[in-house]
Amino acid sequence: MIGRSIRASLIGLAFAAVSTPSLAIEGLYTVEGKNPGQPGGYKGEVQIKATGRTYTIVWKIGEGQQIGTGILIDNVLSIVFTSVGPARPGLAVYNVTGDKITSGIWTSLGSQIVAEETWSPADRH
Repeated sequence: MIGRSIRASLIGLAFAAVSTPSLAIEGLYTVEGKNPGQPGGYKGEVQIKATGRTYTIVWKIGEGQQIGTGILIDNVLSIVFTSVGPARPGLAVYNVTGDKITSGIWTSLGSQIVAEETWSPADRH
């Protein structure tokens, strides 16, 4: 009986961790990265906003824009995204340290390589 109670409590805590996102990561970030196989890098900005149990993410890099939906579990933000335009959709996975998104990797649908990005808070501490 006690074992079941402990298991139920642990399952409840795990569900709470998954279902209650931390709003502290919201805000505007600057982003730097490099497209795989291309010379030079890119810079831009990323806006992230909590939308219920998910996040809406909008990248603005040069003239391009990508829009994504993310899920935060523990210290990992996973995002599916698409470009506003002809580019392929993709997947991105970012590290969350404290209340900030710091860095991560991304890939396009069907690709065999990944690219890296670094995020820095632009509008807060």
